[in-house]
Amino acid sequence: MHPLKGRRIFHKGVDLAAPYGEPVYSAGNGRVISAGYSPGYGWFVRIRHKGGYSTLYAHMSRILVRKGETVRIGQRIGKVGSTGTSTGNHLHFELQKNGRLLDPVEWFGGRF
Repeated sequence: MHPLKGRRIFHKGVDLAAPYGEPVYSAGNGRVISAGYSPGYGWFVRIRHKGGYSTLYAHMSRILVRKGETVRIGQRIGKVGSTGTSTGNHLHFELQKNGRLLDPVEWFGGRF
């Protein structure tokens, strides 16, 4: 059940609770294909990686990279926040391969 909309909605990623302002790091080397603000995701960054993979980081309080920028694994790309459609400080993380959503928990071996 969506906490703000009061109905069942498919959740595209995983939400990781973290304190406001904590750094957000790139999960891999790649290029920023979009970075900005949307009503749902708030401040967000999407990165394209090799092999058809892409990652999305959302609800941030601040973004530290720009569209077209090359990023390295572990590079700071933003700060945790609660922007967009959000009920508290967290990072929303999505993983895709060739435009198809993957379960980040399975990909990272359930370490979340």
